[in-house]
Amino acid sequence: MFTPLEEEGVLYAIEENKYISLNTTYTSIIQYVTDGLDFNTIVAKLMEEYEVDQEVCKVQLNSVISDLIAKDYINEATV
Repeated sequence: MFTPLEEEGVLYAIEENKYISLNTTYTSIIQYVTDGLDFNTIVAKLMEEYEVDQEVCKVQLNSVISDLIAKDYINEATV
């Protein structure tokens, strides 16, 4: 379960029964995934929010998404 707060967000990991505080970047990514945006659209949105090169953004977003999938916070079908 994901709850966006002002500039950050909180993720409740049901299976682990714990709350995880998210920084602004993770909050944006989770929100975009929750909104059903595809990978390339998320990259474009993050590039608007942050000063980041497209290739760097793609690599880092892929890493974050892989991490979130590995921890079962999102599933592959979501992205």
